Amino acid sequence: MDENTVNRTKAAINALIDIDQLWIENTPNYALSTQELVILKKRLERAMENVSKIYEENIVRMQAAEDEIKKMHQGKKRK
Repeated sequence: MDENTVNRTKAAINALIDIDQLWIENTPNYALSTQELVILKKRLERAMENVSKIYEENIVRMQAAEDEIKKMHQGKKRK
C-alpha cells in the first residue's frame, strides 16, 4: 500500500471513532442535537469518501491477492 492509502485509512478510522464517540455520548436514547447531526453527516461523508478512494485505488491489487489465495486453496484441495 502507498502513503496515500495509509493516510486515507487513518482518516477513515478517525472519522469512525468520532462517530462512535457521538453514539457513546448520546447513550441510551441516541437523540442527537442539530449540531451533532451535522457533525455526524460530515464524519460519515469523510469516512465514505476515504473508504471509496481506498477501494477504487486498490481493487486490482486486492482482487489479485484474493485470486492468488483461491489458487493456493485449490492446490491444497487437490493434494
